[in-house]
Amino acid sequence: MATKHNLISRLTRIVELFQTHNGSGLSFEDINSKLKGVHADDDNSISLRTFQRDLKDIESSLNITIKFDKSQKKYVLQNSAFVNGSKNQQLFTMDSLKMLHIAQDVSTTDFILIDDRKALGLENYQTIKEAICEYKYLEFEYQKFDQYKANRRKLMPLALKESKFRWYVVGYELKDGLRQTFLKTFALDRIYDAQLGTNFKLQESVSVKNHFNHFIGVTTKPLANFTEAVTVQIETSIEYGKYFSSLPIHPSQKTEIENGKTIISLEVIPTMELVSELLSHNHQIKIIQPKELVKELKKILTQNLKQYS
Repeated sequence: MATKHNLISRLTRIVELFQTHNGSGLSFEDINSKLKGVHADDDNSISLRTFQRDLKDIESSLNITIKFDKSQKKYVLQNSAFVNGSKNQQLFTMDSLKMLHIAQDVSTTDFILIDDRKALGLENYQTIKEAICEYKYLEFEYQKFDQYKANRRKLMPLALKESKFRWYVVGYELKDGLRQTFLKTFALDRIYDAQLGTNFKLQESVSVKNHFNHFIGVTTKPLANFTEAVTVQIETSIEYGKYFSSLPIHPSQKTEIENGKTIISLEVIPTMELVSELLSHNHQIKIIQPKELVKELKKILTQNLKQYS
């Protein structure tokens, strides 16, 4: 009998196969051949009955429909949320499957080491998710790290966002019964006693993703003298520049090689979160422009040095 680990591995491989061969479809023989893998001991071949059961599992859990087309005599990916959805949705589906696969390995082997840091506040996840999906107000106690007392908040939650091992709920806060005009973020690890409220209705379309387009992380309060996106240029060695290429700071990142140096360009609105990211690279990088950002970095570095004087 197949273990849960093997099942997740097989389902992941099946979805990947149909994602790759979406236009042409696959016969059962083709699928079974490809499931055998490249290694002699990596044989995921299955019976037709098991394959049909797998397709039901994929449809029920992932909303991905794969049907047999009699005219082609092949299995094809139907018009589903996976086909018609955004690239992000497709990537999320595949990443979720792969993370389940890795999670099974983590539980059964000792060669995968994961970071011991755990995000707090996830006990409120289901309540927050329900509030977002069903357009319900979210009421909760919120205590900032620099405050000694929690305050009751009411939010029109629109999305969840992850940044640096912390999760945030994003939405419009209500104060004195009136909706604020700007989006706010609340860290889940500072939320207590989260409860669902009544339903709300948005009068306009809101793209939370676009709201964060020009920012690093979750901080959207610009530094002084910055009100719109600017070009931030970073100079580093060719060797260190490879770190930025393998894990870009921001989707707008562009990389060029000039005079034996790597020049990285970002189109962002500078915030303290950007400053923290830049300072984390220490002497390995140099900010070329904008000059106002260079001044801000110099001021912070000077203050840091005073801590050790």
